[in-house]
Amino acid sequence: MPFSNRDFMLMDARLFKAFMAAAQTRSFTHAATRAHMTQSGVSQHIAKLEEQVGVTLFKRIGKKVVLTDAGEALTHYISQQMQSTQQFMDRVHAMETRIAGLVSYAMPPSCLMSPHFPMLLERRLHHPDIELNITLTSTQEVVRMVLDDLADFGFVTEKNDHPLLDYRLFCQEEYVLVSSNKADVESLDEATILTRPFINYPGSAYYYDHWLKHAFAHRCNLNAYSLTYAGEINAIHGAIDMVVGGLGMAVIPSHCVASELEAGQLHRAETPGPLMNNIYITTIKGHDYPSRVEQVIEWFFDMA
Repeated sequence: MPFSNRDFMLMDARLFKAFMAAAQTRSFTHAATRAHMTQSGVSQHIAKLEEQVGVTLFKRIGKKVVLTDAGEALTHYISQQMQSTQQFMDRVHAMETRIAGLVSYAMPPSCLMSPHFPMLLERRLHHPDIELNITLTSTQEVVRMVLDDLADFGFVTEKNDHPLLDYRLFCQEEYVLVSSNKADVESLDEATILTRPFINYPGSAYYYDHWLKHAFAHRCNLNAYSLTYAGEINAIHGAIDMVVGGLGMAVIPSHCVASELEAGQLHRAETPGPLMNNIYITTIKGHDYPSRVEQVIEWFFDMA
């Protein structure tokens, strides 16, 4: 098929990075951080892209920027181009029997504190051509990212009934209620727990609800909203520090506080039995994932 120079000059792909960063963050300021550019650089790249496309790609609403219909269409186009490019790279690299390219996944912050993460990094050392892009966020956001093709796969603490998602059991984790004050966790009942101070952190409501139902099954009306909060922080490791510091109690995956429990810095409340919860790896049903993604997922299952 004949082609001309103009076929390769309709849009400058070098401008796509700033555009996609702005589309994902809805902020030129945050886009600059994600794209490792200055804010003015992001604005200039997007302005050039709008000039090349011939339409407006963003509209401002307050302090945020929102994609226009044309911007949404361009996002879809770029995603398809990235996927096509990556598929081409996979085919080329397969010819040389090596795995290369970007693997993106999302998971709750507590997963970062599990032994699986350093094990993954050790595996990665033997495959230097694999680039990892990891997002720490809530289970609900993990699901959204997988569905929106912003992550190849994700770790979640619960299933939902979405028809497009597939779930594979990865492992189990135990949830424990901990405090720096041993007396606080030795004298708990459905009345005294409502007077104890707790620490609020991302995802903690899910842990609190499960622990309360497990420990006080006869009081099914107790939930995370019943508790009194003495502090709030946006990171689980910070919440652990606050509990160790005596600011309040928290329900936390046991692997995250194993060293503090062993050192006697924290004490755990006794329950009728261990509170275990399944952790799943979720992907899109029937999706043909590149070999690099399948390889990383297989690494995780080897570890489990």
